[in-house]
Amino acid sequence: MPTSDPMPNSALTYEELKDKAHQLAKDGPTYEEIAEELDVTKSAVAQAVTTVGPKFHRLQIRIVELLSDVEVERREAFVLHPND
Repeated sequence: MPTSDPMPNSALTYEELKDKAHQLAKDGPTYEEIAEELDVTKSAVAQAVTTVGPKFHRLQIRIVELLSDVEVERREAFVLHPND
């Protein structure tokens, strides 16, 4: 079921992660099949591949890993700005 990813070691924004999950799900198995494999509901899969937000990041990562040959490493960055 996994497909190869042409850009390994790519950094993705949360929007791009959602888009990647959406593209893989659109071109691959049905939402129902994905849901069954990940032990979630079909509705959760549909929301995850169409919605950006912290609620769906974990499921989007699982979808991308299931449907491609990549492992997703979650990173978050914080930026400190001096008080003026």
